[in-house]
Amino acid sequence: MARAPDPVIVAGGTVGRFGRFPDRSLPDLAGPVLAATLERSGIDADEIERAFVGNAFGGTLQGQESVLAQILLKTAGIEGVPVHTVKNACSSGSDAVHLAWSAIAWGQVDCALALGAEKLTHEDRRTTFAALATATDRAPAAEGRSVFMDVNAERTRRYMAAHGATARHFALCAAKNRAHAALNPRAAVRAPIEAEAILADKVVVEPLTRSMCGGIADGAAAVLLVSPAFARRKGLSGPRIAASAVVSGRSGDGPNATARAGALAYEQAGLGPSEVSVAEVHDPTAPQEMFDVEDLGLAERGGAIALVEAGETSLGGRLPINTSGGLTSRGHPVGATGVAQIVEIAEQLTGRAGPRQVDGAQVGLAQMAGGLFGSDSAVATVHILVR
Repeated sequence: MARAPDPVIVAGGTVGRFGRFPDRSLPDLAGPVLAATLERSGIDADEIERAFVGNAFGGTLQGQESVLAQILLKTAGIEGVPVHTVKNACSSGSDAVHLAWSAIAWGQVDCALALGAEKLTHEDRRTTFAALATATDRAPAAEGRSVFMDVNAERTRRYMAAHGATARHFALCAAKNRAHAALNPRAAVRAPIEAEAILADKVVVEPLTRSMCGGIADGAAAVLLVSPAFARRKGLSGPRIAASAVVSGRSGDGPNATARAGALAYEQAGLGPSEVSVAEVHDPTAPQEMFDVEDLGLAERGGAIALVEAGETSLGGRLPINTSGGLTSRGHPVGATGVAQIVEIAEQLTGRAGPRQVDGAQVGLAQMAGGLFGSDSAVATVHILVR
C-alpha cells in the first residue's frame, strides 16, 4: 500500500503588482517578489533546496528558452540548487507549486520555492497572440485576438443554450470580480464597473464583451513551501496543502480535466466541495468562472447561474470566488497566475487578506486550466489548502 504524502506547509508568499509594464524585464518583475518572499518568511536564500519556475512564453517573447529560471532566481541570490523550468500553458505556475509540493511531500527536501513570472506585453500585439496560440492545437485567430477568446465564446454559447444563462449573468460575474479587484492593490484593473456598462462594452466575440475578458498582463508571484520539521526549526506557521492534483486533457466523452483534477484533489484531502470556504478559479473570461465552479462540484450543472444572481460568490456571500479579482481583473500573466492563487488562498486562511478577507475561512481551493487539447484543457491543476 502506498504511503500518504508528508504534510506540506505554506511558509510565505508574495504577489507583485500585475499590469502592463513595457519597460520592465522579467528579472525586474521577479526580483522584488523573490526578495519580499524571503524577507516575509524569514528564510534565507541558501536554505532553499530546490526551485521550480513557471513561465510559459519566455522563449517566444523574451528570447530566453533554456536558462530563464536560473537568471530569474539569481536576482535574489538563489544559486547552486536544482532548478526546474515549468512550461505548461496557463498552469505553468500552479504546476510549479505542485512539483515543489511533491518534493517535500515525498521527503526529498525540506524547503522548496515556486516562482511564477511572465511578461506578455510586446510592441506587436500579434506576437503575443501568436505566442498564446502555441498553448493550443489550433491556429492563431485571424482577427488579431487571442484564440482563447474564440474558444471561450464557443463554450459560452453552448452553456447559454443548455442552461438558459444570459449575457447579464456573465456581466454580473465580471462586475463582482472587479469589485474584488478594487480591494486588491496588486490587481491590474481596479476601477469598479457596473453590469450595465459591461454589457454595453465593445463586443470581442459574441456574447463576450471586452470587460468580460482578461487582458494582457505582466507580473510575478512566489511561494515558499516547507516541511513541518523545517517549520518547527524556524518557528514558522502557515496553512497546509492538503491536496495537489495535476491531470492532462484527453479526447472523448467523460469529465473534463478540471472535473477530474477536482475529484482527485477532494479524494486526496478527504474533503468535499461543500467544505470549501473560498476559491480562486481560472477565469480568462467571466463565463469560464461559472463553468469551473460547476466542474469542481461547487454547484450543480447550471447552478452557477443562481449563485451569481444571488451574490453568493461575492465577498460576504456563501462561497466567495476569486477574491483577488481573478484573471479578468487582477490580471493573468500566464506563468505567475497559479502561484498568485496559492498566495491569495494562504492569505485568506491566515486572516491576512485585509479588506478581501473571508470571515472564518478554513478550506481554500485553487484551480487552473491551461492550454487546449481538442475540446478539453491540455492540463488542469487543483490545490486544496486547509487552515
